[in-house]
Amino acid sequence: MSENSLKFYLITDLHHWAKAQGSSGKGYEKIYHAEHRCMAETGAIINEAIDRIIADKEIDIVLVAGDIVADGAREAHDEIIPMLRRFKDAGKRVFAITATHDYHDKPLKAEGDEVGLATPIKRKELYDMYYEFGRNEAISENKKSHSYSVMLNEKTRLLCMNDDGKGGGSDFCGYFEDCVEWIKSQLDEARANGEYVMVMTHHPALPPSPIYPIFSKRDMLGNYEEITTMLADNGVNFIFTGHTHMTNVAVKTTEKGNKIYDINTGSLVAYPCPYRKLELTDTELKIETLTVDNFDWDFGGKTAPEYVKDHFNGFLEDLFDAVAGDIDRVAELGLAFSMDRETVYENKKLILFFGKRLNTWTLGSLGRRLGVGGKIDKSVKDIVLRDFLIEIVDNVFYGDEPYTPDTPMYKSVAAILDRISALMKPIPKLKGAREILAVVKDGVLYDAPPADWNVVLPR
Repeated sequence: MSENSLKFYLITDLHHWAKAQGSSGKGYEKIYHAEHRCMAETGAIINEAIDRIIADKEIDIVLVAGDIVADGAREAHDEIIPMLRRFKDAGKRVFAITATHDYHDKPLKAEGDEVGLATPIKRKELYDMYYEFGRNEAISENKKSHSYSVMLNEKTRLLCMNDDGKGGGSDFCGYFEDCVEWIKSQLDEARANGEYVMVMTHHPALPPSPIYPIFSKRDMLGNYEEITTMLADNGVNFIFTGHTHMTNVAVKTTEKGNKIYDINTGSLVAYPCPYRKLELTDTELKIETLTVDNFDWDFGGKTAPEYVKDHFNGFLEDLFDAVAGDIDRVAELGLAFSMDRETVYENKKLILFFGKRLNTWTLGSLGRRLGVGGKIDKSVKDIVLRDFLIEIVDNVFYGDEPYTPDTPMYKSVAAILDRISALMKPIPKLKGAREILAVVKDGVLYDAPPADWNVVLPR
């Protein structure tokens, strides 16, 4: 191990739901079934993760990459701040940023059979509320954006970047010009001091899946192409992000030949409840992904992973029920996966056409209808489309897309997608849908290296 080794933990998207916001009744069920993440369970999951990290006496640094509470309720902040203080009481240094879910004009709570409003919080209040979790060690700040920089050790500087932009439903989540200039000054200062720089921000700086910008470009870091190029060409190799609830590692090489990796980490309170353990040396970044595979809760006879996955898949089943005929419900549920309403409505006909057939068609029967039945491998031909799609979404969020181009599944689905795309080609309005199909084939079935869970990246 290098003498200059730096070890730290990374957690993100805690989305804490306070007990005071309600955890039972029809009102709660209305909210819960519109979310793929856990809600009432968040306190138990977060406390278990804190216990595990505290038990690791070797590591004293914890990064928290935003969306600390579910939707900006003061009640949730009041509960989770003492939980985060447990890290500090155990001698850990905590560096946190807030994000768009951490403030809201109309946060929700469950009131019996109804959905009511919890206590709202203003963005400006977050600065003081979370001051003790990083800003108290800041060597520099861009106060307007709530961004700051710290020294993790004598030669490693971390830029803790708040990218909530205008907030409140804005289509821009990124850094305004004065913040970009501050970033550049930090990079210049670090270079002059011989320091290595890493960045933590909330929204993904590189697409965690090729399909993500098609449906959710507004949920990418604003101006991410320019920002990542600027960072990479100034010596930044690693940026730590959240928001997508996916576990992914993406890489970009600039025109100058510099590489930057986006270590995008899934939500701590959504399937499969991941968090990262990292080690930076003089030559590499080693990433180990862990999960909260048990916590203090009644799982109804299931294991914790089964319980969390069943909730996630229950949400997916609700979504697939909706695509059979309720496009407004699809648009509503799609928000939980960062699918903007406009894209859903633009592809309404395609969504509803296949949605009505998800429960009855198999890969084999779809292939026959498209005239490519002979290309569908017998090992996958009886898989129902609905089950196939749930598995694919599970894989993407888990961070394991296993169907390499030489597998029967990839070859069979590729034949179907290529045929559908060819049929769409004469219709200009379906150009966007064809682009989606191409991305599904070459980015969703299989995710090329680097690995998403356990990987060693060069610096």
